[in-house]
Amino acid sequence: MRPALAAMVAIVVAFCCPAESSAQGIPDLSGNWIRGGGQVVFGPYALTDAGERKFQSYDFMKDDPDYGCIASSWTRAWMNPNVLVRITQSADGVRLQHEFMDIDRRVPLVDPAAANPKRSAPIPKMPTLGRSSAWYDGDALVIDTVGIPEGWLATMEKWAGLPQSPRMHTVERLRRTGNALTIEATHFDSAYYRTPVVVTIPYEKTDWELMKYDCRPEEAAVVAPR
Repeated sequence: MRPALAAMVAIVVAFCCPAESSAQGIPDLSGNWIRGGGQVVFGPYALTDAGERKFQSYDFMKDDPDYGCIASSWTRAWMNPNVLVRITQSADGVRLQHEFMDIDRRVPLVDPAAANPKRSAPIPKMPTLGRSSAWYDGDALVIDTVGIPEGWLATMEKWAGLPQSPRMHTVERLRRTGNALTIEATHFDSAYYRTPVVVTIPYEKTDWELMKYDCRPEEAAVVAPR
């Protein structure tokens, strides 16, 4: 192939097929992403008797943490429409800045085989989100979260009121394909579910900039359906 033609092909490939991994094989998830490109999908799941009772007790007029400017779970944070997430990768960690509720998540990269892996510090004013560790598994970034208190897995759409107990263990897998990012969150909670709850949430690359969400409880309470 002549040099000029080879250069032209290289330019076309660079523009039509953005790099999805680094030279070290780590998936390139950096940049700004926005919810879009498809629907949120909840896989099949089965509540235990205790889970069903908890689900039936949900009262959106008083139980939704959103009215206190608190994200109830990581699935809830990812599900929120029309908000960005900025992902920054480094040698020892991953930073995810969620526009929703201005959540700034800094997760250390660890050896998943370690007995007691390092975990992120509690996120200020977000007591429901636990503490996380992360690692790369092939083309996926895996984020493992424990230390989640009693609360609610989902508080919107037809899944509002799905509960979570202190046994909740959440595993998020982030995969990029071109300009699409898929978040697959698996929730393990033997107290309230007979089977894991798997939620798939699509995002897409965007040129939009991260903005301040600036939720204020006194203002959020005004629109609460009380």
